[in-house]
Amino acid sequence: MLSPRALACLFPVLALTATGCGDGSGRIEVTAPTPAPGAATEACRALHDALPSKVMNAGPRKVSPKSPLVAAWGDPAIVLRCGVGLPASMRVSDPTKVNSEPADSVEVNGVTWAFSNYAGGVRFTTVYRRANVEVSVPKKFAEPAAPLVDVADAVSRAVPATLDLSEQ
Repeated sequence: MLSPRALACLFPVLALTATGCGDGSGRIEVTAPTPAPGAATEACRALHDALPSKVMNAGPRKVSPKSPLVAAWGDPAIVLRCGVGLPASMRVSDPTKVNSEPADSVEVNGVTWAFSNYAGGVRFTTVYRRANVEVSVPKKFAEPAAPLVDVADAVSRAVPATLDLSEQ
């Protein structure tokens, strides 16, 4: 019987984020998002240049295909994608509640992150930023928000804050 990780590697559609599927060289497959052109793309490129060399004391992983919109560290990989869509918890139909806090959120170093569980761990997505940044943290980590401490300062410096969710 194949392990869940092996199954995810066999089915790349399921392996879009944080599965840590490798090719033996340490490279992992991550699908880059397609951010809105303009300010969001510029912010994502600036973030790529500002990212830390280590997250949770883990070094960077090679990502395939190579893109300034994605990064990864460690094994299993903590995966960052910049330019993703607004998290589901912030998609509201009542315009009077547009700027309310997401139901499941955490603030780390001045950056607000909505979070939700997925099969492989916890996925955090920034809100109130020119571009949404997603960090997928594998179940291996007992404190899933801990990697955000290493990433939040770069997000704060490179991705401008906004209270207008229509810009996201």
